[in-house]
Amino acid sequence: MAARFDWEAIKADYRTGRYSLQQLSDMHGPNKASISKRATRDGWEKDLSQAVRQRTREKVSRSHIDTSAREALDKSDDEIVEEAATLNAAVSQGHRKHLERWRNLEGKYADLLTEQLERGTMTVQLKNGDLAEIDVPLDYIGKAMSNGTTALEKIVKLERQSYGMDEEGDDEPPERSLTDEEIDAKIADLKKKVGGE
Repeated sequence: MAARFDWEAIKADYRTGRYSLQQLSDMHGPNKASISKRATRDGWEKDLSQAVRQRTREKVSRSHIDTSAREALDKSDDEIVEEAATLNAAVSQGHRKHLERWRNLEGKYADLLTEQLERGTMTVQLKNGDLAEIDVPLDYIGKAMSNGTTALEKIVKLERQSYGMDEEGDDEPPERSLTDEEIDAKIADLKKKVGGE
């Protein structure tokens, strides 16, 4: 007799977007291919992962506020916004303190690498535990610079987020939202300005 599976539960978990096909198979029993075929056949296309993330953020936000702040949910929009902004500011200030520590560490790392490069040597520990001065290997320089720039890039990105310097979609050029006709019109305008056609 063929195994019976709770396809409603599988569908509900599938639609959340939280689980891979393998995870669904492990949780509910049918193999990945069967789940994929059923999803395609029955049109399980709606991805609720964004709604789940939004609701999760709401729950996390509410669970970290004190009783008086929870009471704000019954207050006016302005009061709710003010209390939420105060909480967000406190969280953001905590993030900034941590980022400052990481920036200081990155600076010390860069200073150490600079010092090693200026000397042309570095101290290493040999297998027997003794310390020895060796010439700075080129592959070490490359790896150290790569690691340092990667760390700095991440710190800068997090600082920009923490200070609200980047809005969502800022990295996309404004022309991306233009139609072909609007782009053609802009090109024609630019050609006129530079003395083209």
